[in-house]
Amino acid sequence: MTRSIASIATVGLAAAFLLAACGNEEKPGTSYGAKTTTTGAKPAPSATAAATTAAKTADAAPKVGAGVLKGVVKLTGPAPEMKAPKKRAESEVCKDKSIVYNAVVATDGKLKDVYVAIADELAGDFKPAAPAKVDQKDCMYEPRIQGIVAGQVVEIVNSDATLHNVNAKAGEKLLFNQAQTKGAAPIHSEKFEEPGIYRLQCDVHSWMRSFIVASNHPYFAVTAADGAFKIDKVPDGTYTIKAWHPTFGEVLKKDVAVKGGEVTVDFEYSGKEPEPKENAGELKDLW
Repeated sequence: MTRSIASIATVGLAAAFLLAACGNEEKPGTSYGAKTTTTGAKPAPSATAAATTAAKTADAAPKVGAGVLKGVVKLTGPAPEMKAPKKRAESEVCKDKSIVYNAVVATDGKLKDVYVAIADELAGDFKPAAPAKVDQKDCMYEPRIQGIVAGQVVEIVNSDATLHNVNAKAGEKLLFNQAQTKGAAPIHSEKFEEPGIYRLQCDVHSWMRSFIVASNHPYFAVTAADGAFKIDKVPDGTYTIKAWHPTFGEVLKKDVAVKGGEVTVDFEYSGKEPEPKENAGELKDLW
């Protein structure tokens, strides 16, 4: 009798346990009984999440191609005569060198210091590691035109034995105005953060002027003394190419197709173009 009661009790407990287990529907990833610890492994991303991540990475990656844009910028008309600015003679340091001004430098009809670039915006996260450099040397800015990627650091130094100041503007908007004495530390500026044309002037020596042209990509160049330029690693595409000169302004060439290899794009100025708004009046009363 005692054994029968015990057997019945055992069966009852087993049935109760089974009923309780059936009432708890097991979910994926859930364990019952002994507690388990995870190893820190993350679940695999869904196909949609993976595609979104890949798209964002592709958009941020700089576009680099095998194309080359090259050409020459010509000045078909006579170049205005350049002379040493008359106010150089009034400076105790600058008067030591009678340097011809560099607003228009043309040799055999080839124009120097023309900024040439793809005018279209290109997606990509372009972050130059090294700063662009501008020097104040012999009471002139060097180089006359400096191309940068928007937001790139610009390092400005004073190599002269005299006081200069750097007055940087975007149109009429003042970015900064900072003095630099002889031997002063370089100015490191990140103020050139938007695409556009920026003007540097020295208020101490009024003839000193140069330009920083910022683009949202690195596909630009500045013409050398022979009027030539070359832009490497251009992605395939169809572009508008622009040339900009501080005295003669902007010229555009549209529908320039790049599919690897070299593409020649030449520009011409007549010398009769009006001064661009970014640099009106530079030569007035200069000599």
